[in-house]
Amino acid sequence: MGFFENNGLVDLVKNYLKTQFELVKLDIQERLEALLERIFKFIIVTFALAIGVLFFLHALANMLNTYLDSQYWGHFIVSGICLIVGGLLVASFRQPTESQIETKEEIAVEEENREDESDH
Repeated sequence: MGFFENNGLVDLVKNYLKTQFELVKLDIQERLEALLERIFKFIIVTFALAIGVLFFLHALANMLNTYLDSQYWGHFIVSGICLIVGGLLVASFRQPTESQIETKEEIAVEEENREDESDH
């Protein structure tokens, strides 16, 4: 009768599935920790670089003020350049055109076809 005893088999399958779920949960937790660590490092580095750029721009504005023998023209020039660069960056984030969307859809279809072919 031991062969037809399902209780032991069911317990084994339940324990196996619990173990697999725990392994998946630990893997997700490790990946999440690594992602959060990278995000935190990125924020720290970005903040440090932003402070450096800010002081550099202020020094550049003061240098232009000295060169132009003015108290404010250097700041106007530097802020104007920053506004132009910022405007160009914002313009580069425009919505994709229809041709770009169609191209992305074609690429997705081609990738699906490759995946289907690799399954066979």
